[in-house]
Amino acid sequence: MTGVSTDWTRRAALWVGALTLGLSAGTAAAHPLAAVPPEQEREDDHWRPAELESWAIEPPPPLGADPEYPLAAAFDPACSCNYSVNGITSYQHVVVHTMQGSYSGTKSWFKNPDAQVSCHYIMRSADGEVTQMVLDKDKAWHVGSSNATSIGIEHEGYVDDPAKWYTWETYVSSARLARWITTRHDIPVDRDHILGHVELPNQSHTDPGGGWNWDMYMGLVQDVVPQGQIQVAVVDRSKLCTITATVSTYLQRTAESTDLLTAPELCPIAAGTKVTYLHASAPIGARRRLLMEAGQGPCAGVNGLDAEAFVDPTHFTAMCAPAAMAAVGATVSLDGGPGLAVDANGFVNLPPVGAGSHALDVAGPGLYEPAAELVDLAVYPGVRVAIAVDPVAVDPPDPTGGGETGGGETGGGETGGAGETGAGEVGGEVGGEVGETGLPDPTEAPTSGPGSGEPTTDDEGEGEAEAGGDEAGPPVLSGAALPDGYGQYDEDGCACRSGAGGREGWLAVGLVLLGLGRRRRR
Repeated sequence: MTGVSTDWTRRAALWVGALTLGLSAGTAAAHPLAAVPPEQEREDDHWRPAELESWAIEPPPPLGADPEYPLAAAFDPACSCNYSVNGITSYQHVVVHTMQGSYSGTKSWFKNPDAQVSCHYIMRSADGEVTQMVLDKDKAWHVGSSNATSIGIEHEGYVDDPAKWYTWETYVSSARLARWITTRHDIPVDRDHILGHVELPNQSHTDPGGGWNWDMYMGLVQDVVPQGQIQVAVVDRSKLCTITATVSTYLQRTAESTDLLTAPELCPIAAGTKVTYLHASAPIGARRRLLMEAGQGPCAGVNGLDAEAFVDPTHFTAMCAPAAMAAVGATVSLDGGPGLAVDANGFVNLPPVGAGSHALDVAGPGLYEPAAELVDLAVYPGVRVAIAVDPVAVDPPDPTGGGETGGGETGGGETGGAGETGAGEVGGEVGGEVGETGLPDPTEAPTSGPGSGEPTTDDEGEGEAEAGGDEAGPPVLSGAALPDGYGQYDEDGCACRSGAGGREGWLAVGLVLLGLGRRRRR
């Protein structure tokens, strides 16, 4: 130890005496902490002085800077002597670590100038709380030769006790953080780029160990909805998928093995029980998550397991393809914006929006009844919503044919519309002229109604609509379109009096001539 100060000698003696977490005396002799220059990074060996592992330790309060990760509790920076500023050269990996210790102890150790190790994020086991300790652009010292290309996450606990430390809260929180990192730095979301410490080259560590459930973890990572996104599945209520339990099984709160869950987290169901759902996730480990209509099904009122639950798909009949349930033809609008059409699977990704309450409106004119839903969007992650819509009821055809006459083109289509005339396009070309002049063509004799010799009815509009199809002969003018006194009352009407004279006679002649002129122009 020649050339080492007395202070460093005492410090080295303290560290060597505190090696109680599994390091042999030979390992300690090979890595005397006092011999490591402050500027030199070293591989994280998860070791820290025993006094830092006190569960009652209170780390100093963090600085006032905000964390980069939206869900982090704080940015509590590691000592600047334990990482390299602007040291990241490229973003290639997200690395999963196990602390081999406590959340608070690791936080204090990374802030200790003597540690010579650090990591970007640390996570508490009980509730998944995250603290950021190194900015993403800076090179934390956690995986030796891969430090310049990796972002690290340290998880509280011990490799040899995964059931205790690798909680559902840890998996969910870590998956959200990993997905946020991959999205921010354009890292592929797969097992070639999300790795355990043991999987990096030139490593001597085993974390996170065989107890880490990689299948479930990667399913959770891929299931995360990106920040600001609302992903909607619109399904036809008449096509909802119903699966049947083939054995006695459970609807459960998490995707973990049932032996890790407590009674309130499970809803037992017997073989033969039917479960109807709106949307099923991709596999998350050995489970799939179902979104269902709340208040229905065999688990109604059981801790929310009637609305969202995980199931073991091997315990049920086959699930349905999304396309078999999709409400194809529906559109979804966000906060009154334009409607976006769902795809063949009934899915639509809406434009990114900020956190808060947002209104979704589902439409499908002629296909589906309208539906609406309010969605509360967190800062991160996004949200996935399943909405069931009812098909529009279709009346059976009228065997007498009245449906076509009364509600087709004649009864409720062109004739019943407002058109340009205020009374609809009553009779093709003649109807158009009536709209412009207010009178029928006086050169053509009416085939029905007043002046035709046929009796009239009080409900003239309806009677003429029934007679006025394509095969009904020349169309006639509905009485409602005539000014009061013009021919409605047979010979007693003023326009039909042979003795009419003065202003009334000249007015009648003028109107006839005007009608003839307009017909010639057409």
